Amino acid sequence: MKSSREFAAVILSSLAFAGTVSAAPVTISTGVTSTVPSIFNGIVDLLLMWSSLVATALFLMGSALMVGSGGNDATLSNGKKIMKASLIGLAIILSSWLIISTAVSFIAP
Repeated sequence: MKSSREFAAVILSSLAFAGTVSAAPVTISTGVTSTVPSIFNGIVDLLLMWSSLVATALFLMGSALMVGSGGNDATLSNGKKIMKASLIGLAIILSSWLIISTAVSFIAP
């Protein structure tokens, strides 16, 4: 029983003194200065690059399906659909990049 009282006393006293101790803030200088717009712009550029690579790969896959269809109309139409969808996707990607970069340039010049 005595140990639980001592434990409670130690906890309460540590809580009482916790507000009085202040530590100096720790700063680490890496030499890299970045702002929120530059970070956001980097993320958008990275996503643009990856999505463009995916759209290009899908376009090439659709063209390979068309070339390798061997006269099969179903495979030929699937290749055309994939190519058309990848071009539409690439147009959406580029237009969204244009909208986002314009908005960022107006918000944070």
